[in-house]
Amino acid sequence: MPLSLTNIRRRLGAAYHLHYLPETTSTNDVALQLAREGAPEGTLVCCEYQSAGRGRRGARWCAPAESSVLCSLLLRPEKPMPPAHLAILSGVGAANALQGQQYPVKVKWPNDLLLHDRKVAGILVETLPDAVVIGVGINCTVPEEAFPEDIRTYAGSLHALATAPVRREKLLVALAQGLTDAFARVEAGSIIKVLYEWNTMNWFARRKVRVSGPFSVVEGDGLFLNGNKLVFHVFKDAGFLTMPLSSTVEAR
Repeated sequence: MPLSLTNIRRRLGAAYHLHYLPETTSTNDVALQLAREGAPEGTLVCCEYQSAGRGRRGARWCAPAESSVLCSLLLRPEKPMPPAHLAILSGVGAANALQGQQYPVKVKWPNDLLLHDRKVAGILVETLPDAVVIGVGINCTVPEEAFPEDIRTYAGSLHALATAPVRREKLLVALAQGLTDAFARVEAGSIIKVLYEWNTMNWFARRKVRVSGPFSVVEGDGLFLNGNKLVFHVFKDAGFLTMPLSSTVEAR
């Protein structure tokens, strides 16, 4: 069933500017173009189907029409934000939205949301000199056979992994509000509080990990984010080792 724009606009309120497209290449593409044309903060682009949805590092996002929440939110920071801050706030904002709808997701650094160890959502942050676009795709009712074979054992959908009913309109609204709230808190100087939330949602917290940095590779028994220095602390033996946030983190 297609999204009800009337319900979405009523729930969003006047702070958001909704742009709905039945089909587009990528909601991030549209939001970036709107940003270049001067669209205001709070512009929210959503669609039913993406023909060229993008993930991190060029990965492709695939989902049948009307089976997902596919949206991008335009934000305009007062001053540039470090990429790490953007990754952290977008993960916290999206996870809060899903948790508020009774989906106990975890954040897998840097841009995945997992439910019962299956990826149900992905985040793609892209920036312009005066704007940030946060794109999110949430698998709502995607059938297992619709996932590409190479990710079928890893990807998942909310309807198959949780007992809470899947209401795409409520999820979309909660997502926009969650991202906006996390962004506002970071802009107001509360990055430490948002970092604390991220650590409580961290999927890698107590898992065996391999962290590959620019100069070394570390294996440990979990990690957390140091809020003061913005680095990973990787648990190793009785202590921890420090690695930069630019590192690649994998479960082992």
